[in-house]
Amino acid sequence: MKQAKITISLILLIIAPFLGLAQEEKSYQAFWVHEDRVKPGMTDTYEKVTKDLVAACKEHNVQETEWITLRMNDNKYLYVSPINSLADLDKNGFATLSEKMGADKMNALFARYDETYNKHGDYVIYLNKELSYQPGGISQTVEGENYRVMYYNYVTPENDKGFADTMKKMKAAFEKNNSKMHYRVYKSGFGVMGTFYMVALASKGEAHGAQRGDENWNLMKDDFEPLLKELNKHTSKMEERRGWMRPDLAYKPAK
Repeated sequence: MKQAKITISLILLIIAPFLGLAQEEKSYQAFWVHEDRVKPGMTDTYEKVTKDLVAACKEHNVQETEWITLRMNDNKYLYVSPINSLADLDKNGFATLSEKMGADKMNALFARYDETYNKHGDYVIYLNKELSYQPGGISQTVEGENYRVMYYNYVTPENDKGFADTMKKMKAAFEKNNSKMHYRVYKSGFGVMGTFYMVALASKGEAHGAQRGDENWNLMKDDFEPLLKELNKHTSKMEERRGWMRPDLAYKPAK
């Protein structure tokens, strides 16, 4: 997570049109994702650095930044921060940390990341609230349910609209059956090669998620099965990924 936010102002002019569109539409929420691909043998060291970073932000009450953290099953760590405006992007929380902590100490903290990962980078995704199904209110965090299964559905330009239209039908079917299996839908943005729709499902763990999936299938198979086939027609490639939310590696400023 090596001072990722310090470079963000360099791409403001490029991503401004995308962010402007997302914020004009209330059904969308933009998120900035920083991804670290951590060496398996350096996991403990990496997490210790991140915990020290979180502790430093808490100690100095850094207000300009926040993030939730997801550890993937392939040892990628995703740090997801909401973006409400271009001004939010330009606020550098780590600059505040540098001022309060001291530049030398902060740089030494970030330098400890260098040996722990092979690659890292940034991109933007958009939460599509109109396509998501979470009757109690859209939230990325679900109390007691930190396990995540994520389906990445890649679409080509000619199939983009068709996939979104089918997802609208899917949501209507879930609402009709009052399904207990909730999901959120994200669409890729700046920094991603190609286009995907990612469907994220939360549960307590793998067994709990599988049980909920079976119950949902039995509840709405007649509606669900044909819609899955329709989605497949609009999908050029699908990937399934799993991970755990890590509240201990997340940061939210105290108010």
